[in-house]
Amino acid sequence: MCLIVCASIHSITDYLPMARTSLSLPDELNQEIENELSYGDSKSQWIRHAIRMRQQVDPILDEVYESYQREERIDLVVHAVRREVDRRKREVNSGDKK
Repeated sequence: MCLIVCASIHSITDYLPMARTSLSLPDELNQEIENELSYGDSKSQWIRHAIRMRQQVDPILDEVYESYQREERIDLVVHAVRREVDRRKREVNSGDKK
């Protein structure tokens, strides 16, 4: 019963067996992640989400960039997401949401 209730609040991956890993982060990046966390969030969940996003986006970026072109990849993602968010906000503001 708790699993069903909790699953609606948390990602199902929170209940799967998981390997433990250790990583080092610059203090500034660690603080930025901490600042992004909402009540009830964990740093592990935040990092897992970031990894899943990258796993989804990297194969698309591979079509135009080499793996070592990290800054170019980041710039493209930021610009593409900004453009799409702005477009969706315009739709909502104009009442044309689809």
